[in-house]
Amino acid sequence: MGSSQSNKQKSLIIFYSTIFILVFQLLFLKISPQLYSILNPLPFLIIGLAVKYSDFLKSCALALLILVFINFISEDFSPKQLIFFHFITSFVTICFFGSYNLSKKINLDSSNLLSGIIISFLFILAFFYILFFNDFEYEKLSAFLQKSIEQIISNYGLQKNNELDKFIQIIMVIVPSINSLIFFITFSLNFIFSKFILQKFMIKPVENINFIDFTTPLWFSLIFLMMLLIVLTQNQNSQMFVLSINALICMSFSFLLEGYIAFNNHFKKIKLNNFIKFLIIFLLFVFLGYVLFLMLLFLGMFENIIKKAKKKR
Repeated sequence: MGSSQSNKQKSLIIFYSTIFILVFQLLFLKISPQLYSILNPLPFLIIGLAVKYSDFLKSCALALLILVFINFISEDFSPKQLIFFHFITSFVTICFFGSYNLSKKINLDSSNLLSGIIISFLFILAFFYILFFNDFEYEKLSAFLQKSIEQIISNYGLQKNNELDKFIQIIMVIVPSINSLIFFITFSLNFIFSKFILQKFMIKPVENINFIDFTTPLWFSLIFLMMLLIVLTQNQNSQMFVLSINALICMSFSFLLEGYIAFNNHFKKIKLNNFIKFLIIFLLFVFLGYVLFLMLLFLGMFENIIKKAKKKR
């Protein structure tokens, strides 16, 4: 009797989790495709934190099957792009929670776990870059970027810069890693937001996944320095240079996160209303933009050096 009731409860958890993922995905997409591109990991992360890993895995698979079935009935209601993004996001989130569960079994700390995930992501990125990003795709993307920039110049009445082609070439070199870095940042912000939502609804996460004590490991820093050395010594037209600079930008997320944690810890000590704190951070991102990211990156590197120096003492 108890076993039957437990199975029924488990089935209900999977059912409601599946509905939650589907409803919020469709809702974000219908409200705004831009909103969906930013918040699409959110429902997956909320469910991944709230239920057991096995139930989360089944919920993602069931939601995918439902989307495929709906697509056969009405492609307008469930477009193929939604199925593709659902598969990618669910796969990434499943790997994220799966890596955490594996790290617990082998006693791997959060610092080595996250750094290991970034390195694994780099291998996948390099594989896809070599396999799919051929000369034809390069020319297509280059032409698209040039057309987009020229359209912006035309719309705003700006003067055309002779260095436009050179600028496009630089963008083309780093576009894979920039996209990856944006994904890492978006995924992290969604993770923070999902924990905040669960806390507000007084739902205790199944696993207390925490990166507050994150520190970039020494082995990761050495690989980062090696990539930097290759970038400084290799010819800019070589494939090794392209792969190395993309690896360097992707790996910088580790120091960016460490800088954010340090900034957040210092910011918590300031006695201000939470809304005012949020407003200050929002305005910093609006007005400083990439400058703020660079500041956080250098802060993370500085914090990492200080921690390593303290350990040696």
